Amino acid sequence: MESKDLFGVPRDRRPNQDAALAPAPASMGRRYGAAAIDGTIAIFCAAISGMQYVLSLPASDAPPLTSGNLWLRFFVAGISVSFLNQVLLVLLFRCSMGKLLVGTRMVRLVDGGRPRLWQLLGRWIGGIAYGLTILPLGFFLGGSEAPPLDFAGVRIVKTAGMRSGQA
Repeated sequence: MESKDLFGVPRDRRPNQDAALAPAPASMGRRYGAAAIDGTIAIFCAAISGMQYVLSLPASDAPPLTSGNLWLRFFVAGISVSFLNQVLLVLLFRCSMGKLLVGTRMVRLVDGGRPRLWQLLGRWIGGIAYGLTILPLGFFLGGSEAPPLDFAGVRIVKTAGMRSGQA
């Protein structure tokens, strides 16, 4: 029986003779490094948006930290930057800002080609859901040594121009 991911895409549909088409996955350090950089960029941009909102108001009208408008602006800015970085940049350049900095890119699992928009949208939504639910639960319950799954039919691989001695 064939193993499938969350979106029903077979995990390894390639026959053995086509194994060279889709490169091997990037190392755990590169994957988590890219995720940390991308998350930091989204949070930083969201904080700048929130600070701009607070500074645009007169001092007498400054909202408290519990203001719904402030947190809504923070949330919308963070999600928007995340979408631009994780979906649109990857669609255009095969890598987000974090992936570019750590030397990885995204490819289709089936043939190593450019990821499709629906695959990137599924991966982005799944990544947010995984990062906000499963990842914190796994951390509090002791974690797991299992590598992260390649889902939605895409894989993170090392950039082809890098030397093979790098992790």
